[in-house]
Formats: sequence, structure tokens, C-alpha cells
Amino acid sequence: MRIRKANTSDIDVAWEIRKESIKAECVDYYPNEVIEPWLNGALPEGFASEIESHFYVALQGNNIIGLGAFSYSENKIYAIFVKPEFMGKGVGKQIMAFLEALALESNIKTVYLDSTLNAAPFYRSLGYVGDTVIKYNNPRGFVMDCVAMQKSLTGL
Repeated sequence: MRIRKANTSDIDVAWEIRKESIKAECVDYYPNEVIEPWLNGALPEGFASEIESHFYVALQGNNIIGLGAFSYSENKIYAIFVKPEFMGKGVGKQIMAFLEALALESNIKTVYLDSTLNAAPFYRSLGYVGDTVIKYNNPRGFVMDCVAMQKSLTGL
């Protein structure tokens, strides 16, 4: 597996992986009034610029199998999605390690993320801490519960 910077040609595949990942992992943790708008509808207007600005894709051969994003301005990791058939095989861990390395290269000592309810145990297994459930205003126009987490990268 290798990871590279995402580009606009990755948009459709990234959007599809996002939807597949939500369907596979989140539907048992969120009510339908969250899942429906999260999954349905067209690509958001700003998605292309988000892909180019913040996203990286994980590839097996030439196929995208996962993606993740890092915002340098917020010291925040977000939007980690893995194709369901690759879940539990270390893809998410490798994406996280890659994004944490980017933060360290920029001398960022602490990274933050807002975890979906289902993913909090995964992030805890990687050293993230935090239990506070927050209301996250999703760009698709709904509010969902997430867990605010952080990790100190010093000593890594």
C-alpha cells in the first residue's frame, strides 16, 4: 500500500468510498435523520477544493482503498474512510500514521479529531484520548454526535 496526495481526478472514487464506509460502519450508531442526509445528495460544492487541499489517498496497486485528510490550520485529522473490504486490515492505521507524520514534519505537537461514535475505539487504540461527546455541524446541513479527541505527538 502507498499513500499519495489526492487530486481532482480522485473525487468520484473518494465520494463513493466515503459512502460505502458510512454504510458499513455508522448506520448502527446514528439515527436515520443523520444517515440519510449524510449519504444522499450530490457532491457538496466545496468537495473538490477540500480534496485538493487536505486529502491523501491510500492505494493498493492503482486502486484507491482509503482516504484521509489533515488540516494544518486546525491541527486536525478528519475524514478517514476505508473501503469496507479493506477494513480491519491496517489501512486506517497506516493512513493515520501518515497524517501524524505530516503533522510532525510541520512541528505540530498535538493533533485533534472529532470521531464518529463507532470509530472512537479505533482512535483510542492509536493513542487518542477524549470522551466528550460534542455536537458536530456537518457541512451537509445536519448535526451529529461525535467524540472530541486528541493525541500528543511528542515522544513518538
